[in-house]
Amino acid sequence: MSDKFQYRLSKNQKSEIAQNLIDILQKDVVITKQASTFIGNWILTDGEGKRKAFFDVWDIVLKNYLPTTRPVLFRACGRISKNEKIASFTGRLECARRFSDRKGSVIICDTKEMLELEEKFYKPGEYKHTFYPLVTVLQKAKEGGGWGFSESLLNRYVGEDEYIMRINLGNMSCLKWMKNDY
Repeated sequence: MSDKFQYRLSKNQKSEIAQNLIDILQKDVVITKQASTFIGNWILTDGEGKRKAFFDVWDIVLKNYLPTTRPVLFRACGRISKNEKIASFTGRLECARRFSDRKGSVIICDTKEMLELEEKFYKPGEYKHTFYPLVTVLQKAKEGGGWGFSESLLNRYVGEDEYIMRINLGNMSCLKWMKNDY
């Protein structure tokens, strides 16, 4: 048996966590213990450890949440992965540069352009190109006494400016990093 962390949730738990994550930003509700555990586990689990339970929750959120902000988002990656994969993006190019060590590629998404049509032609449950501003939840937690997150987690990860989004290369730009030796 593997000694790796196995995060599992029932179908009902996935729906409850997703709805709480949406309500935190749309209705300013308090985070549940389940949702704060989910976020903490998402942040602290590396890419190889992230399993179906994580992606199922984010899938529900992304299909039902339309963000009010429209930042430019970046994702550093060694190679371009498949379309429709749910992944972390950052709102800071410097974070993407740091994660990549200027190797591989950077995916860039102008969410303003991408979400204009989403608002007009889709309704909750049908969204295809949205993102979730995880950084906003962490900022609210920091301002609201921590919400069960450790101070060190909040201080470290608020600065990463993390957003959860589905990779859609048809609406994103992909560039190779170039090393400057000057």
